[in-house]
Amino acid sequence: MNYPSLIGFIIGVLAIIVLAFIERRINNPYLKSLWRSALFFFSMYVLILVLVFFRWKYYEMQLSTFDLNADGSIGLKEYTDQYRFVRDKVMSGADRNFAFVTGAALSFLLAGLALILDLINTWIKSKNNPIES
Repeated sequence: MNYPSLIGFIIGVLAIIVLAFIERRINNPYLKSLWRSALFFFSMYVLILVLVFFRWKYYEMQLSTFDLNADGSIGLKEYTDQYRFVRDKVMSGADRNFAFVTGAALSFLLAGLALILDLINTWIKSKNNPIES
């Protein structure tokens, strides 16, 4: 895991822990909606970073399987089209390098949509049954 993704992962896990502790103190249903969407955001963010890390590790392990004689380098007989494909995946790493940004954007988009839907649902519930809220 590169440093920006590692920092994003640590921040995401710490935010989930903090959100778990403050959950009991929230009584307002609208703040509860905000809490749920924040928890959803950080959970999705951590999940995306972990999935990108595992995918990169998988390609790295797959790359090591092409070294048939285990001498640490790829010889002419070991150099194939499949090796080049996997090598390019590992070496370019653009998806891995920008996972912390794209993961945050995707998580923010999904959490924002969930927040809007949850706020509408909370408003409809409070409108139909004002005593319950």
